[in-house]
Amino acid sequence: MNNNTSIKYTAVLPDEYIMELKELASKKIIPSVNYGIKSAVEQYLEQSRKERYAKNMQEAAKDEEFLKRTLNCQKDFDFIDCEGIGEW
Repeated sequence: MNNNTSIKYTAVLPDEYIMELKELASKKIIPSVNYGIKSAVEQYLEQSRKERYAKNMQEAAKDEEFLKRTLNCQKDFDFIDCEGIGEW
């Protein structure tokens, strides 16, 4: 999610996190404290999205109507998938 719009937002973080980020920035391991915070938030959100997707898929796997629609949809594409192969 590369968004050119940024919003300033104040957050309270433990001082040890900031000190460690400042140390990483001073050693040029990360470009800045802000970069470290932004990267951490991006990683957290991506992981959260993956976990929610996995949970939704687990729930969908238990939904008979969802499975029926999915299988019917797959059948609709079976013919298209074999076009050009000489199987129709």
